[in-house]
Amino acid sequence: MAKFKLNWGWSILLVYLTFMLVFLFYFWRSFKELESNELVTEDYYQKELEYGDVLAKKQNADTMRVAVQIIETNDGLKIVYPSYVKDIKGKIILYKPDNSKLDKEIDIQLNENNTQTIGKSEYISGRWDIILDWQSEGVPYFYKQKITAK
Repeated sequence: MAKFKLNWGWSILLVYLTFMLVFLFYFWRSFKELESNELVTEDYYQKELEYGDVLAKKQNADTMRVAVQIIETNDGLKIVYPSYVKDIKGKIILYKPDNSKLDKEIDIQLNENNTQTIGKSEYISGRWDIILDWQSEGVPYFYKQKITAK
């Protein structure tokens, strides 16, 4: 039986093989991570078409004398609408960028103080986009705020 002798040729071959295996492992792992990422939205083309309307609604919200406020309290998220705005109809969207399964849509139901509280049971801690899409006296509004819930 021949004795195996490690010389320069075999050493270089082992280094190249090790490099190739490590490279393939990291390439495979990064490819798997890409597969697991979700699309931001499934109907992105339709959303793009609606974006012009959203810009007009944002502009309406920007011209309000008093801005909408979203405040995190011990009870949850408190949304405060300006007191002069009446007859509000619309929806609140809780959008979780990293997990679309946690997204929620809630109808706006204000109390006598023009506020609405979203209980902590409706969302978990982490990063959220809170989107308010509403109308008041026929004028559409759109407001978006990023929060990090505790």
